[in-house]
Amino acid sequence: MKIPQPFLPVTVESKNLHHTVRVVGREYTFGPDGMITSIKSEGIELLAAPMRLVCIEDGEPAVFDRDYANNESESFIQRRSDSEAVICGAMQTDRFLINTCQKIGYDGNVDIDFKLLTRGYTVPQNLGLEPIIPQSYRLDRLWLEVPLKKELCTLFHQSPVSEVKLSDGTILPKNSMSSSGAIPGSAAFPFKTLFWLGNEERGVGWYAENDRNWQPEEPDKAIELVVQEDCVILRIRLLDSHPKSWKGDLLKGTGFLPVEFFFGFQATPVKPFPKQPYIHNAFHIDCGIKIRGNYRDFLDQDNRFDLLKERGVTTLILHEKWNKSQNWFELSEYTESQLKYICDECHKRGIQVLPYFGYEMSSLSEIWSSQKNELAHLGPTGRFQSGWWRVPFQRDYICCYASDYAEYFLAGVEKIMDTCHIDGVYLDGTAKLKCCYNEAHGCGWRDEDGQIHGTYPVRATRDMFRRLYDIVSSRGGEINVHCVSQMNFTVLPYVHQTWYGENLQAELLKGNSADVNLDYFRAEYIGRNMGVPVEFIVYAKEGVWTFENAMSTCILHGILPRPNDIGHPLEMMSEVWKIFDAFPVEKSRWCPYWNNGAETSHEKVKVSYYSFTTLRGEKQLLAFVSNISNQKAENVEIKLREPVTRALDVTTGQEIGLQFDLNGYDYKILFVE
Repeated sequence: MKIPQPFLPVTVESKNLHHTVRVVGREYTFGPDGMITSIKSEGIELLAAPMRLVCIEDGEPAVFDRDYANNESESFIQRRSDSEAVICGAMQTDRFLINTCQKIGYDGNVDIDFKLLTRGYTVPQNLGLEPIIPQSYRLDRLWLEVPLKKELCTLFHQSPVSEVKLSDGTILPKNSMSSSGAIPGSAAFPFKTLFWLGNEERGVGWYAENDRNWQPEEPDKAIELVVQEDCVILRIRLLDSHPKSWKGDLLKGTGFLPVEFFFGFQATPVKPFPKQPYIHNAFHIDCGIKIRGNYRDFLDQDNRFDLLKERGVTTLILHEKWNKSQNWFELSEYTESQLKYICDECHKRGIQVLPYFGYEMSSLSEIWSSQKNELAHLGPTGRFQSGWWRVPFQRDYICCYASDYAEYFLAGVEKIMDTCHIDGVYLDGTAKLKCCYNEAHGCGWRDEDGQIHGTYPVRATRDMFRRLYDIVSSRGGEINVHCVSQMNFTVLPYVHQTWYGENLQAELLKGNSADVNLDYFRAEYIGRNMGVPVEFIVYAKEGVWTFENAMSTCILHGILPRPNDIGHPLEMMSEVWKIFDAFPVEKSRWCPYWNNGAETSHEKVKVSYYSFTTLRGEKQLLAFVSNISNQKAENVEIKLREPVTRALDVTTGQEIGLQFDLNGYDYKILFVE
C-alpha cells in the first residue's frame, strides 16, 4: 500500500537478538523474549528500563527462562512490509508460557495480542520416557510494568475520566478537568481505555479496548502510577488472582485454554509537528452563536462571502444545520444544492469549506427503522444513547463506528468530496472512544457469570480514520476534529487539527476557579506533545469570561481561538491573524513560559514567544504576555534572557517597554528587538 504523508515506510533492524522497528519520529525495540526494551521519540529514550512482567505462580515469584542462546525463549519477525511489521515473542516460567504477537503500523500504534498459557508436557514425558513431576498450575499474579524516565513524566491524561486515589488515601474528585494535568504522585485508577504519560514535548500512551479477563484485586486499582526516585512506573494489574476461566484440578492444568488480553502503546508525538501550526484562519458558522435560517441565505446577506475574504478567513466551517438529516451521508436535493453553492462562492475567494459530521444516527435517516439495532451505540442496559433534538425536527442517537455505519460514513464523505467539492470534514465527537455494549456488531462481551461488559472500539475507530485520511488527504483535504475530555492518540496520526476547550471553560464560567489551570492546559491543549495542532473553542459569558480572555490563554500556549460570529470576535481575530502572518513563525523557535527563562514580577503573569534570528544575526521576538488570573496585575515588569532595545505593542503600534499593567485574563502581544 502507498504510505500517506507525512509518514514513512516501516523499517526493521535486527541485532543481538533485538529487533528495532522505526516509524516516522519514533522507534520501538523488542528484546529476545518479545518484551519492549526501548521506546524513543524524536531520538529521546522514554523508558527508564525495559518493560517487564511481574508474575507469582503457586505462591512464589516466577522466574522466566532466559536461555536465549538455544532459542527456547525468543522473538522473531513474523512479517514485514512498508505498512507494518509483526514481531512475535515466546517466554516461559516453570509453569506458564507467555506468547505475544505485536503489530507495529506506520502510524506508530503497537497492537499487542497477549496470551497466557500453562506449560504442557514434552514428547518424552507424553511417551512415558521421562517422569512427569506433579505441580500446581496456580497463577497468583500477573502485572505488566512500564518504567518511564521520571524527568519526562510530568503530565498525564486518562480516559474515561474518574477520580484519582493517591497512595496516602487522598481522593482527587472527578471534575471537568480531571482528565488531564500534572502527575499527582503515586496513584491508582480504574480501567482506562487510554492512559498517557509524558510532558509538553513527548510521551507514551497505553490503550486497551476493554478489561476482558482482567482480575485486579480492587477495581479502582486496575492501573497504578508508582512514582520512585528515578522513574515513574505504569503498572497494569492484569491478574491479582488465579484466572476465573481456569477451573478444575490445578494439577491437570495443561488442559486450560489460553487467557487472552489485548492492549497497545503509542509513542507521541504521533507525527512531526508542523513548523507553521496555525494551519488556517478558520471561521465557524452557527456554533455557539446561532443563526436563523439556512446558511446559504445568511452568507448571501450583506455580501458576507466577500466580508469573510476581507477579514482573512481561509477556512469556513459549517456547523450541523447544513445537513437536513443529521450526520447522514446521502444529501437531500436542497442540501446538495446549498453545499455546492457555498463551496463555489468560497472557492472563488480562496476559502476552503469543511462541513460538520458527528457521531449520531438521525430518525430522519432512511435506514433508521431497518438497521438502528445493529448500528447503534448501546449502554449497559441496552438503551440507545443520547437522542439530541435537532432542526429540522428530529432526534439523533449515538451510532457506533465499529458497526457498518463506518462504511456509510466513508462512502458518503468520498462521494460528497467528489460531487460537492468540499475541502475535508469537521468531525464532532467522531474520534471519541465511547464504551459500547451492542453485541450485534461485536462490541459487548460477557464474563464467566454471563454479565455483559462494554468495549471501547479502539481498532475499529482507528481503522475508519485511517481510511478516511486516505480519502481526504488524497484529495488535498483536511480532517478537523473536536473532542471533549479525550485525546485519542490512536487516531491522531490521521487528524490535521483538533479543537478543544470546553472542559476548562466549564469551571471558569461557573466561577469555580480564579486562575487558568496551566497543568491541565499544557497536558491537553498545546498539541505539540501529540504532534497535531490545536484550536480553542470559546464559550463567552460577559463579565466572567470573554473571547479576549480566551485569546490571552491561547497565545501563551502557542494556539489560537476559533471565532464563531461574523461581527465580534471575527473582527478581532482578523487583526490577530495579520500579526501572525507578518512574523516568520515557520522559521522561528517556539519558547514557551515553562522553559524560556523569562521572569516576571507577578506570579500570575507568564511570557511565551517565538524567536527569530535575522540574516544580520539580530534576534526578534513575537512575545505573548498573559495574566492567567482574573485579578488585575499592576506594574508588571518583564525580564528576558537578553537585553531588549525595543518593545512594541503590535495591537496598538505603541512602544511600551517591558513594564505595564494587565487586567484580569488580559494580554499583550509584543514585537521585541
